[in-house]
Amino acid sequence: MTFLVVILAFSILLALMIQPKVGAYLVWPIVFLYPHLYMERLGLLPWNIGGDDLFICLFFLIVVVRRNLLGRVPLRLGISVIGAVAYLVIWTVANFSGWSLVPELEPEQIYKPILKYVVFVLLTYSLVHTLDDARDLRRVSIAFCVTLTLAGVTVILQRWFPEPMRIFTTEREEMTRLALGGVERAIGSLLNPNTACSLLGMVVVMAVCLSGSLPAGAAKVALLGCIPVLLAAMVFTESRAGALSLSLSLLAMLLFSRYRRYAWVMGGGLVVAVLLKPDVFLPYWERIVSTYNPVAGQLGETAMSRVDIWKRFWETSTPQIWLLGQGRIAAHYRIGADAHSTYVGALFHHGIAGVVWFLVFFGILVRRGWWLVHHAPQPYRMVASGVMWGLLLWAIAGLTIDMVVTAPSRFVYLFYAVLLERGYVLARRRAAPVSLPERLTPYGRPAYAPLRMPPAG
Repeated sequence: MTFLVVILAFSILLALMIQPKVGAYLVWPIVFLYPHLYMERLGLLPWNIGGDDLFICLFFLIVVVRRNLLGRVPLRLGISVIGAVAYLVIWTVANFSGWSLVPELEPEQIYKPILKYVVFVLLTYSLVHTLDDARDLRRVSIAFCVTLTLAGVTVILQRWFPEPMRIFTTEREEMTRLALGGVERAIGSLLNPNTACSLLGMVVVMAVCLSGSLPAGAAKVALLGCIPVLLAAMVFTESRAGALSLSLSLLAMLLFSRYRRYAWVMGGGLVVAVLLKPDVFLPYWERIVSTYNPVAGQLGETAMSRVDIWKRFWETSTPQIWLLGQGRIAAHYRIGADAHSTYVGALFHHGIAGVVWFLVFFGILVRRGWWLVHHAPQPYRMVASGVMWGLLLWAIAGLTIDMVVTAPSRFVYLFYAVLLERGYVLARRRAAPVSLPERLTPYGRPAYAPLRMPPAG
């Protein structure tokens, strides 16, 4: 088995060397289908380095050498790369601030989250420099949807075959499961049930927008086939936040989108599935009902725990935390939990700079996405529509899930930023009027230059 892993790694490296653009497609199965526990126990890589992180680093180096240095592709330092670097600075300051608050933390606990985010910056740079036109945007979006559908299959399989599917978890998740007495919800290869459900919902609306705009063909059929698999996987995660965010997004689609027929079909299909197999949906329904206790007139235990966590973050905050943040690890030591909210975490994990970054970065993305949806030609509008509906779902899920500090959601958020940035740049370039010297005749001469006729004979 080790020999097969080495051969596969060599083949991937060779493909990257031949065509760096392949990395934009390979990165998604490597990130979202990576067998963390299996590779950790196999021990092929030193210092507990993940194979997904190593791939992204190699992808970045090959892009710099093949595309920037040898291919003469100019630097593309747009909003996604600049925003990722700005967040890296904020995240670094916040983690060191948390270290000063909890000095008993080990250096590894501080440096590892920072280095992990360096990997995100490298991936963002690599994607920006390998997506060159509308066809690249469309193809990588379809590859992303198909990969997340396969990740959804791992979620479904974990419900029926829990032991074999644990190869996708991490040592930390395994220890948490054992500490809880073996109680677990299906997460597959997505590491967290709430994050998994939200990401799968984002892919549902992306697949709807892509399939609704593509002509009849294999890609359209594949995307339509992804949707029921993704919905089934969401059910097995039993995430109330994911269900709420998808429901509100589909309701908005019914009211404001040209894809409303897909929302009706999905809603009707779920009703039929519940009527045919109610026992499958029973655990999910019990979790949804437990959100509120009508007899006591108050929120359920798990919902109240989030409210209590937010209160503790507020009560234990200091001027240093407000200004510089404290990171995630220090918050675990001081409070015993994450923020469980993107908006609470923006302040208490990252400080005031994190709030400013979130508002500015998200605002720019929404503004560019809005322009693409309403003014760009179809190849760009199709992808932008899927991203914008996904960002709506992301923002709703962020009410009770921290969609910034978890690794899978960071990958998706930065990927969506890259799609909007490249789509915006390419569409504006296509829509810009061409100046007179740039209009060329069939002979390759500027239109204003007189043509020299060849001598007779």
